[in-house]
Amino acid sequence: MAKKKKRSEGVKRGLRNILFPSVLAGITIFAIATIWNLMEYGIIFACFGSSAFIIYVYPRSEQASLHNILGSYPLAGFFGYATIHYLLPLLSFDDTLRYAIAGGFAVGITTLAMLLTGFKHGPAAGAALAFVLRPADVGAVFFLIGGGITLLVFAKILTFMVKEEHALEEAIKHAFKINKKDESRNQSLSKKEVSRIL
Repeated sequence: MAKKKKRSEGVKRGLRNILFPSVLAGITIFAIATIWNLMEYGIIFACFGSSAFIIYVYPRSEQASLHNILGSYPLAGFFGYATIHYLLPLLSFDDTLRYAIAGGFAVGITTLAMLLTGFKHGPAAGAALAFVLRPADVGAVFFLIGGGITLLVFAKILTFMVKEEHALEEAIKHAFKINKKDESRNQSLSKKEVSRIL
C-alpha cells in the first residue's frame, strides 16, 4: 500500500516536472509572439525558444538568471547588428565565405563579451548569429531586448502561479516585488510626517 502511494506521488511529481515546464514555455512563447512582431524578426525570435527551455527546465541554472538574460541579449543585439552592418561590407569574398566569416565573428565576439561581462546566456550567441543570417534593422536590437524582458516577466509570473498555486494578481505582485515591506515603508513615512507636524 505504501509503495503504491509513493509510486503515485512520484508519477505526479514526474508529470509536474515534465508537463508544467513544457506548457509554460509554450504559453510564454505564444505571449511574446503576440506582443512582438514575430513575422518581421522571425529568426531572431527563435533564440527565445531556447531561453524558455533553460528558464523552465533548469530554473536554478546560472544561464536562467535575470542578470544573465537581461545582460546577454543587448550584447548579442549590438554585436550582431555591428557585424552585419560594419564587418560584412568590408569582406570581399564570395557570399558563402563572407557570411561564414561574419557568422563566426558575431558568435565569437558575443561570446567573448558575455564572458568578460559575466552575462552568460547561450541562446544570446544564437541571436547574434541570427542577425547575420537575416540582416535586420536597428529595431531588431530593441526587439531582442524587449523580447528578453517580456520572456522574464512571463516566466516569473507563470512560474509563481504554478509553483506556489497563487492567483494571477498575487503572482504579478511577487514578480515585481510588490509586497508588505513597501506598504510598511509607506506607513512609516506617514508616521514620520505626522511627527514633524506635531
